[in-house]
Amino acid sequence: MTQLSTTMVNVSLLSLAAELHASLSTIQWVTSGYLLALAVMLPLTGWLVDRIGAKALYLWSFAAFTLSSTLCGLAWSANALIAFRVLQGMSGGLLAPMVQMMIARAAGKHMARIMGYAVVPILLAPILGPVIAGAILQFASWRWLFLVNLPVGAVAIVLAIFFLPNDREETQRRDLDLVGFALLSPGLVLFLYGSDHMGERIGQITVALSVVLLAMFFKVAIRKGDRALIDLRLFKGKTFATSAVPAPAFGGPNGGLSDPDWSSP
Repeated sequence: MTQLSTTMVNVSLLSLAAELHASLSTIQWVTSGYLLALAVMLPLTGWLVDRIGAKALYLWSFAAFTLSSTLCGLAWSANALIAFRVLQGMSGGLLAPMVQMMIARAAGKHMARIMGYAVVPILLAPILGPVIAGAILQFASWRWLFLVNLPVGAVAIVLAIFFLPNDREETQRRDLDLVGFALLSPGLVLFLYGSDHMGERIGQITVALSVVLLAMFFKVAIRKGDRALIDLRLFKGKTFATSAVPAPAFGGPNGGLSDPDWSSP
């Protein structure tokens, strides 16, 4: 749902601008607001899993994503749509890193085979997104770009309730690293925004500020060890480091924050 929704919206910005009588620079925040809100929430996932359990967090996040998708479909203006997309991004930021963790816990020794099945919709979503978006904009209201998530989300939530393993007993009372969160989340947001505006002075300033915040987070996290928001000692493991370090290369060049080519047909 998250992959498909993102792709559908990205290719529909020009139509949304026309339908909502908004400028192109304003409607771009439908995408940018989502991605920046997602970046803010990403670091909280590990702490929330420890606090309330993976199944509970998954269900709450999935329900919030489905509800915010519905609100997007009911939006009455560009500003309302942007606000609801920020809510959608916050729930999407909690969902994104949980997929492999939930699969690993449920699949056990069948991890490789199950991941083979799970990767299919992840690969198909970017391909099907423009096709589905084009069909919706051709034959129905733009609101269905978001309302299409409602029936899918409702079915998925019911299935998750019955089939995901309950892990409430595995929760632990771990204090939130507020200092780390105050450094890492703004650092990520500023880096995403600034790197997309490097040709402007504001972009260069925000990137420089993000580097300072991230450097401060690394210093704090190394000192706190496993009490940090993200335990950096994980990178000492060759398998973890090898899989994690190249990951930005797959999503970084086309993060979605830059202005689309509005001159294209």
